[in-house]
Amino acid sequence: MAKKNTPDQEQDLDLGQVYTRTELFLEKNKKAVSYGVTGLLLVVVGLLAYKRFYAEPRAKEASELIWKAQYYFEIDSLDLAINGDGNFFGFDHIASEYGSTPAGGLAKYYLGNCYMQKGDYETAIGYFKEATVDDDILKVMAVGSIGDAYTELGRNEDAIGQFERAANMNANDFTTPMYLMKLGILHQQAGNWSKAAKAFRRVSDEFPSSPDANQAKKYAARAEAMAG
Repeated sequence: MAKKNTPDQEQDLDLGQVYTRTELFLEKNKKAVSYGVTGLLLVVVGLLAYKRFYAEPRAKEASELIWKAQYYFEIDSLDLAINGDGNFFGFDHIASEYGSTPAGGLAKYYLGNCYMQKGDYETAIGYFKEATVDDDILKVMAVGSIGDAYTELGRNEDAIGQFERAANMNANDFTTPMYLMKLGILHQQAGNWSKAAKAFRRVSDEFPSSPDANQAKKYAARAEAMAG
């Protein structure tokens, strides 16, 4: 009578077959595997070299260039901030030439704000969407600023989406109540009283120390009454 294999024996046989197939594959494809490993190593070395000898120096260079444009922005010289003054580059050059660096991403955020102040809301939206910033607050501000631009363009439904996203991105005492108030006001203007009340109530309940808390409480009470 033939002896049956136990489950453990069957598992060992299966593993053995796998190992055999692996060995056969390696035997038949030694050169291909070697080339693949060599290629992978070359890619890794190339990436490390790119970071050290190109990306990092570019990032440092951009961070040293942006300060003058920031100064012009702070004193409301928007055209000089955007285009430079002939001696120092503006945000436009830094964003286009160093766009992949942290300073380049920040320049795009500044450009969004410049064009918002100039009333060119479509251009501002484009830059805010492209802006990549490390600071958590500025990330929220970029999203919320797109909502501000949509509001100026009369695209209130799009603005509501942006304000809602900004209000829920990174809870803090500064941006969260600010965008909740904007969200509540747009819902109120649209007659969405229950949604308006919810936004205002969040400000008064979750951020009682906010400068908007008392006003939010009054708005919430009115919106709740209107919602019925």
